[in-house]
Amino acid sequence: MTDKLRNMLNSIPLPDNLDESINLGFEKGKEYNNIRKTELKRSLIAVAASLTIIISSISIIGLERVEAALKQVLQYVPGYNILVNKDEGIVLTLKEQVYYEEDETFVKIIAASKLDNNLTVSIESNYDLIDNEKVLLKDEKNNISHPKICGKAGGGDFWQGDYIYEVEGEYRDYSLILGNLEIPFTLENAKEVEDFLQLGPYAQDKGISIVAIKKPMDDKIMVSLLNRSKDRKIVDYPFEENLSISVWNPTLNIDKSMYLIDKEGNKTYPTIPSSFGSLMSDFYFHIMDKEGLKLVLPYVKVNYPDLKTEKINIQTPDDGEVKNINKTLNLGDFKINVVDVRKDGDEIIISLKANPLEDEILDDVRIGGISGYGIWFNEDTGFTELFIDKEEAGKGFSIYFESPTTLLLGNWEIEFE
Repeated sequence: MTDKLRNMLNSIPLPDNLDESINLGFEKGKEYNNIRKTELKRSLIAVAASLTIIISSISIIGLERVEAALKQVLQYVPGYNILVNKDEGIVLTLKEQVYYEEDETFVKIIAASKLDNNLTVSIESNYDLIDNEKVLLKDEKNNISHPKICGKAGGGDFWQGDYIYEVEGEYRDYSLILGNLEIPFTLENAKEVEDFLQLGPYAQDKGISIVAIKKPMDDKIMVSLLNRSKDRKIVDYPFEENLSISVWNPTLNIDKSMYLIDKEGNKTYPTIPSSFGSLMSDFYFHIMDKEGLKLVLPYVKVNYPDLKTEKINIQTPDDGEVKNINKTLNLGDFKINVVDVRKDGDEIIISLKANPLEDEILDDVRIGGISGYGIWFNEDTGFTELFIDKEEAGKGFSIYFESPTTLLLGNWEIEFE
C-alpha cells in the first residue's frame, strides 16, 4: 500500500450514518454504527459497469460505507471505465460487470479497481452470508486474500457489499469466493482523460461543478453524477425520497427531485435506482433518449459536520404545564429557536423553529444530549416538535444541535447533446 493511500485511509473520517458495520483493518480497530435498513428489492438491480476516477477534488455520492475512506483515491460511477488526471500509478478497473446466478442465488460484481496492492470490489447479491462468513478473493496463482476493509448493507434478501483486499503481484484475473460459489472477473487498464469536466456536459454554480454522464438503456436513461467543490461537502443530489424537509420546512415550494425536461417542456422525474440508500449518484429516468434533453437540479444537499450549537439546559415541566424558553441557538448561519417545552403524559415535547436562509434551507440536523427522540412538524402550531420520553428527560436534561444538512438552492442545468 502506498503511504499516500494509507494516510488517506487513516485520516478521512467515516460517516456517522453507517449502514451496518465496517471492519476497518488499517490501524483503526472496529467501529460499529447503525442506520435504519432500506428495503431493497432484487427487481431494482440495473445494468452497470464501473468508472474509476483518480483526483482528490472529485466527489462521488454513493452508498458511503467503505467508499467514505477511499473517496479521495478510488471513485466509482456505474457505466464507464475512465481515469482522470492519473498520478497514482497504474490503475486497473473492472473490464465488464459480472452477473452469476445458480438456482435462485445471484452475485453481481458491479465495480472493481486495483491501485498498487489494493483491490476494491463492490457487489450486489442475495447470497445468504452466515455470521462471520467472509467474501474471499483468489488470484491467478490460487492465493487467497481476506478483506482488510469491508462494509455490507441491505434489506430483505438483497444486500450490497464493498470489500478492500491487499494483494500481491501484477495479476488481472481474480475470483470472488462466497461459500461454494466462485465468480471470476477481469481487470483492465482504465481509459484516461485530462480533466474532470471532460467526462461529460456540466453546470457550475455556487462554486460547485456537477458533471452528468448519460447512458441510454433499453427503455430508460441512466444518468451518473459527479461533483467538485472546494468549500462544501456535497452529500446528495435532488431526490425526494431522501428529503427530511417535511420536519423543518413542509411548505417548501421547489421541485423536490431533479428532472429531465425536453424541448416541449415535459418533465421526467427519476425512479428509485438499484443503489438506493441514504446516498446515491446514479439515477434512472423512464424516457427514451432524444435530442434536446436537459437535466435540471434545483438544489444539492450539503452537510456541515463541524457546526454545533451550544447546549441548552431544560427543566422538565409538570404534567400539563408549558414552560416558555424562547432561546435562539446559532448553528452556523442558521438559527434554531427553542420556543417552549411541555409535558403530555409520558412525553416531553419541545417546540422548535428554524429559519431558512435566502438560498439555503435546513433539511436535517443531528440532536445531541439525548439517546432517543421523535420529531415531526405540527401543522396547527407551525412548529417542529421534538418528543422525549419522560424517563429519558428525568427532572431536567440538555440538548444541542449539530452537523446540519441543508438544501443549497442553485442553478445547475445540464444540456445533453
